[in-house]
Amino acid sequence: MTRLLLFLLLMALVITGAMAVKSCSSSPPSPPTRVDGSALVALRDGSTLMAERGTVGRELVDWLAAEGPASRSFELGGQEFEGRTATPTPESLGRVSRLVAMLRANPRVKVTIIGHTDPSGDADADRALGLDRAEALAILLRDGGVSTSRITTESNGSSEPIAPNGSAAGRARNQRVTLILSRKD
Repeated sequence: MTRLLLFLLLMALVITGAMAVKSCSSSPPSPPTRVDGSALVALRDGSTLMAERGTVGRELVDWLAAEGPASRSFELGGQEFEGRTATPTPESLGRVSRLVAMLRANPRVKVTIIGHTDPSGDADADRALGLDRAEALAILLRDGGVSTSRITTESNGSSEPIAPNGSAAGRARNQRVTLILSRKD
């Protein structure tokens, strides 16, 4: 009886080891695919994430999957920062974790982060705040495992609004970052 148990244990170890070796094979990663019509998306490295249709996250995944244009600009949307600060909102932090997953699954993609603000009346202060916002996102990406060599930061201050600054809602939309993703050669 003891021999049978030892034999079965040995066989289980051999099978487990063979499966581990097979899963670590050096075959090239497959391109990202949509698992089905739902929001679950498989990334290039085999990980999955939720990216609802009609969201910026889904646009990012679709751009990565298509191997289309060499670069593309994305506006994350929503309220990204707490007032006129470089402190990301909880909503923004949730999007950053998905962005990190996408970038880690696609090591050929570089990201330029451009910080924006609404106008304060001091263009230098607006540029500084825009750069602080871009740097805040860059730090989160680096902390998530995205290589520093793939990240650059810039600021446009308040020079490129996407909404009129005449209302609080418009000003809030202009306090954002733009991502420009590009494929490395």
